Amino acid sequence: MLIIANKYRIIEKLNEGCFGKVFKAVNIRSNVLVAIKVETKNNNITSLKNEAKIYQYLGKMEGIPNLKWFGTTQNINYLVINLLGPSILKNGKNTSLKNSLLIGIQIIERIKHIHNKYLLHRDIKPDNFLFDLDQQTNKIYLIDFGLCKRYNYNGKHIEQKTIKQIIGSPNFVSINVHKGIEPSRRDDLESGVYVIANMILGNLDWFNCKSLFEINILKENFKKKLEIPIFIKRMLEYIHLLEFKEKPDYDYLINIMSNEIKY
Repeated sequence: MLIIANKYRIIEKLNEGCFGKVFKAVNIRSNVLVAIKVETKNNNITSLKNEAKIYQYLGKMEGIPNLKWFGTTQNINYLVINLLGPSILKNGKNTSLKNSLLIGIQIIERIKHIHNKYLLHRDIKPDNFLFDLDQQTNKIYLIDFGLCKRYNYNGKHIEQKTIKQIIGSPNFVSINVHKGIEPSRRDDLESGVYVIANMILGNLDWFNCKSLFEINILKENFKKKLEIPIFIKRMLEYIHLLEFKEKPDYDYLINIMSNEIKY
């Protein structure tokens, strides 16, 4: 059995991506279950160290995992957070409209809270929203800050720049990111709306496309389709009018979904 830092015993692998592997583990001293994200040291890349700093900076913010430990050995860096449940699309099936709206409100709230701390997530997707271990609460957590970046330094918003490649997951990035525009607050929100639409509608039109150009065209036509819920169209129409540096009205988006629940 692999033990990290003489303290955490690895139980099983939960996930793997370009930024490392995530394991379920147990603290052998307290018997508390945790999640450990591990990256192999390579050319002084320290993305996990930066992510640990972000978790520490966000502190005990609602819906953000608690950083329990960050450490390093000769070969790896590792980050330890509280163990969470499955992703919001755990079964790969459509979620009921009411539950999708309740989760959708939390998605916008999580994005709002990190934006209020001058951070962009830049990789909003279903896999990065996890339920609490106690799924009966329906509480969700936002994870994976490997692509996170500040958008405001000393009261000054970053300038709009051109990017050479997509930042984030192609199925969920915004239309502007497809066009080579650096992400800002509006783009996290657009990605959030695609996540909500994914919960309600299942796989979206572009999910099986290989061409980034085709994905972008399908996204541009998405809100024009008759079968798309009106509230999704309203949210996208609002977000598409936002300027690069403009502060979004998060409560407006939340109210759109809250009003939908009432009816």
